[in-house]
Amino acid sequence: MRQITFPAHEQLLFGCGLTMVAGALDAYSYLEHGAVFAGLQTGNLILLGVSLGHFQLAVVGRYLASLLAFVVGTVIVRVLQHFSEKSRVSSQMVVLGYMLALLMVVLFLNNHLPSVLLAALLSLAAAAELQEFRQIKGAAFTPLMMTGNVRSISESLYDGVRYRNRDARAKALDTGALMLSFIGGALLVAAFTSLMAAYAVLLPAALVVALLVWLYRQNRRRRWKH
Repeated sequence: MRQITFPAHEQLLFGCGLTMVAGALDAYSYLEHGAVFAGLQTGNLILLGVSLGHFQLAVVGRYLASLLAFVVGTVIVRVLQHFSEKSRVSSQMVVLGYMLALLMVVLFLNNHLPSVLLAALLSLAAAAELQEFRQIKGAAFTPLMMTGNVRSISESLYDGVRYRNRDARAKALDTGALMLSFIGGALLVAAFTSLMAAYAVLLPAALVVALLVWLYRQNRRRRWKH
């Protein structure tokens, strides 16, 4: 049976790196910038509703800012995607570079900007990741929202055991790896913030650099083969 070869940005290892970045961004923004999620906008909506219900109007702005930044970030990446299509450059490389630039701004302006703006910058980065990277091994994928992955792994495990479906078992393992990567990113940031505080943003930045380097090498190797 012929083995299917997927593009570098759809491979499982790359997807695990993306989910680790996503988990790191959410944990970092929550711990260091006002209990706001960079990418998990469902969580921000819940916290917004809770704040309104408790009449804590002073904190409402931080959640609205993150939501608005996520919307703006999605539009910005859509523009970058159109630019990449016209110029025939890798949109994945462009978006990862854009994310890295945002994280560097957060790093260097960490002591000069209010937390609400820093969290908004992180939401721009999270939106970029969600907008650009949507598939792993040809299947739908999201590096940010884990609820769908919990449902997917439950279904795949059942089908794999009940019907002895090899593809379902493989999907369950892949989904499990993605979920563990998300948890791992959050875990590492939590550990690093106790040592580095707000400078723990270096961790997701380093992960993005690693993804850029890996993607560049994989794409270059593929071009040489062809």
